[in-house]
Amino acid sequence: MKHDIFAKWLKVVIIGVTIVGITACAYIIPQMSRILAEKYPEFESWATPWMIVLYVCAVPCFAAMIISWMIATNIGKDNSFCMANAKLFKIFSMLALVDSIFLFIAMIALWLMGFNHPGLMFIELLVVFFGLAIFICTSALSYFVAKAASLQEENDLTI
Repeated sequence: MKHDIFAKWLKVVIIGVTIVGITACAYIIPQMSRILAEKYPEFESWATPWMIVLYVCAVPCFAAMIISWMIATNIGKDNSFCMANAKLFKIFSMLALVDSIFLFIAMIALWLMGFNHPGLMFIELLVVFFGLAIFICTSALSYFVAKAASLQEENDLTI
């Protein structure tokens, strides 16, 4: 697949994921919160703290979509292996790490305050684990893209 076509497909996926995220934040999460509060009135007080946590966790995710767009733009310019992409992947990895750490701390804090169910903590730990996996993968990508950019730069200087 040519780099420009690949970049266009990446951008389509980024737009799709962003639309799903906006829909989740604007409609699905508040709607689920209302439904759960109606069905289980004893958990109604949990809605506001969890909404705050989920919306704060969404901010790095949307920032990651902007960074992904910038990487896709560089790929579209046939500049896949450049130091700019390595730095963008590094920022992406840091966003995933910060988001995972925040969710873990919030999960524990809400549990200590009585706003979290032990049964849900397993699912929350899975989300934290996936965030850490994204951190590790994007950190590795950052390292490899930086190495490839360095090799490409040396190759370009060689006549």
